[in-house]
Amino acid sequence: MNPELDALEFPDAIRLVQAGARTLPARAALGAMHPWDGLTGLRRLYQLELQDLWAASPDRLPILPMDESLDELLNPAGWLLPEHWRQLRDGLKALSRLLSSLADLPWPECRPAPPGTHLGIDRLQVTAALLPDPAPVAERLAKSFNPDGQLDPLRIPALASLHRSRQEAFQAVQAKLQKLLRATPDAFNEAMVVDRNGRFCLPVRSERRSLVPGLVLDRSGSGATVFVEPMEAVPLNNAFVEADRDYAQAVQAFLRDLLAELRTRREDFTRWRDLQARADQGLALLRWAVLCDGRLPELEADPKQGRLCLLEARHPMLLPAVREAMGLEPLPHPVVPLNLVLEAEKPGLVISGSNTGGKTVVLKTVGLLSALAASGCAVPVREGSSFPALPSLHADIGDHQTITGSLSTFSSHILHLKEILKNVHDGGLVLLDELGTGTDPKEGAALGIALLQTLSRRRCWILCSTHLGEISQWALRHMRFQNASVQFDEDRLAPTYRLLVGQPGQSRALTIAAKLGLPKPVLEHADKVLGQREQDWRDFLRELEAERTRLLEEAETLRQGQAAAEKDREILRQREEKLRLERETFQRESKEKVARVLDFLDHEGKRLVRELKDRQKAAEVNADRLGTEAHERVKQLTRLAEAELSPGRNPARSAAPVEIREGGFARHRGLGVEGRVVALKGDRATLETPQGRRLECRLGELEPIGAREAAPKPTGRVRVRAEAQDIESEMNLIGRASDEVDSEIYRFVEEALAAGRRTIRIVHGHGTGKLKAAVREALRGHPGIARVEDAPQNQGGAGATVISLR
Repeated sequence: MNPELDALEFPDAIRLVQAGARTLPARAALGAMHPWDGLTGLRRLYQLELQDLWAASPDRLPILPMDESLDELLNPAGWLLPEHWRQLRDGLKALSRLLSSLADLPWPECRPAPPGTHLGIDRLQVTAALLPDPAPVAERLAKSFNPDGQLDPLRIPALASLHRSRQEAFQAVQAKLQKLLRATPDAFNEAMVVDRNGRFCLPVRSERRSLVPGLVLDRSGSGATVFVEPMEAVPLNNAFVEADRDYAQAVQAFLRDLLAELRTRREDFTRWRDLQARADQGLALLRWAVLCDGRLPELEADPKQGRLCLLEARHPMLLPAVREAMGLEPLPHPVVPLNLVLEAEKPGLVISGSNTGGKTVVLKTVGLLSALAASGCAVPVREGSSFPALPSLHADIGDHQTITGSLSTFSSHILHLKEILKNVHDGGLVLLDELGTGTDPKEGAALGIALLQTLSRRRCWILCSTHLGEISQWALRHMRFQNASVQFDEDRLAPTYRLLVGQPGQSRALTIAAKLGLPKPVLEHADKVLGQREQDWRDFLRELEAERTRLLEEAETLRQGQAAAEKDREILRQREEKLRLERETFQRESKEKVARVLDFLDHEGKRLVRELKDRQKAAEVNADRLGTEAHERVKQLTRLAEAELSPGRNPARSAAPVEIREGGFARHRGLGVEGRVVALKGDRATLETPQGRRLECRLGELEPIGAREAAPKPTGRVRVRAEAQDIESEMNLIGRASDEVDSEIYRFVEEALAAGRRTIRIVHGHGTGKLKAAVREALRGHPGIARVEDAPQNQGGAGATVISLR
């Protein structure tokens, strides 16, 4: 592994990616992964191709490893054991499902292929569509082997007869030996049949050897038991040995033929294995993305162009899920995300600040995420992050001091920097930790500035951390560099681990020493030693940091105010939309109501005129009475129209029970009869009205209501004529002329409304349909009518009309 990558903990991340693979070839390929292997585009392609299906239906992408069985199969001298046959059968069956799923994978036309790949060659879908289906091979193995991978001879005609002969010979010798065991039980230490050298015998006590005549095949270690093959069992054992040998030879011949047949498809097995490994790599990379909550960032092709943009980036090894997978303890504090943007015109960053502030973590985060992204792995960043191309990566992080090599800390750093300058590529990424330390600060700063200047001419992306103010001051003046610092809370004497780009930091050694109680004379002397120039620089940094903090607080306050204003605007918009909809609904309903009332008045006016004309033709008519009745009818119509058009509130409806139960209240859907459910039996129910009448009906004909709805309703019209209180709920018009029923229907509806009825019925029969049409015309537009419909089949069907009153 590249030692530069080792310093960034890249191997640890790769081992976690490897852990998500199921097959040995996939694990080996992922273990050899690095940013410059030329396979970045393929890995990104596999993830993009698999991610939607894997997120929706991971079971459609099964990976069952066949490593051991395929190694034996592809080896000309290999031999498959039962566990290998089982592995091969199950693996090929899963591979068939995998190929089918891969062959159906779509690719959006708008999505381009990752750099370095070709959609017509490199896609898993294209390869899967071209490969033969392994299902027939899996079915062949399933018919020949049982679930444990043992050969099933009864499914193979060539072995079935030999297997039966072997079983018959086995049962014959077993039966004979069992019979001898029962005949002389005292001769045996244990009443059992044992196998010695492929022949079945009996364990006989040495002192009773004479009771069982036969051949001694073996003795126990203590000599107390001899294993005797009774003479009666010798021919049976011979028959079994021959049958067993014939069967074993036939099994070996069958397996050799099967292996030879499978090996004729060596190329297919090799291509199947390769595709399975490629799909396994893609799935392992997707599992890594889930583990680190990462995504594939944008990658620039030209290292000298683009930008390094990290949005809410986090070091993978600091994430709780990753640390748990590695067996590490969780961190005592949450991970502070890193936000950093470097442009190609200004690719250098000098980070300064106090010790333990997180400068090294920033360098390692940028380096590790750059290496992972360049390798084709997802990284824990927010959408919109991007990385430049990575022609080379060099990191001088940590202490390279060695005793055996007689190298000091400074010498080891210098040798490493020499290697970096020798091997760095134009546009490469260089990470330098504690630049200029280990020697005299002035000489170290001069050496560090010269190194940064040299790397800048190579147009490298450079991130370095330092405690030397001279380097930070130089970065302020250089057009290709900018400063950054790690924020420090002086009140708590603790870092916040937040990177502030654009502002140099200070080490705060004297501040920390003062907070920790170092004697004041010592601190005053240290201030004098620093000199006025250094103190002015520190005061400038302190003022700059205070101003930056103030601006950040103002920006946050402004952001919160904007968010609140946006929220208020959204609330107002929703209210305006609601008012607009309510206004449109009110206008529409008002127009409909006015049209309905006008239609009703027109209809009733015409009917009143016809009725007056008919009564004038009568022989005896009282003109005054006729005028009074007409006046009353007009006043009644006026009251109805005013009541219908006057604004009012809909009465609140009582909550209805969710189901019909015994003791609850219900309403008959067809008849409108309400009351208490006093009995439930199967799908039949008995309803008792407040007047004590009982109605038996089907359960489906009832609808639940509240107790208040079922109570007797005061109508407010107590002083009406007696006949109005006893009005029937049904009118029969069969046999009547269609032009004679208008006024009669009108009075029937008005009296029903006055009596407080909810539902009435008019029976008109089927006939020619004229009477029914006249009834519907007489009812049309009446404001007291809520619904007009045909009666249920058990109440007359189309031969009757049911009217629901308001």
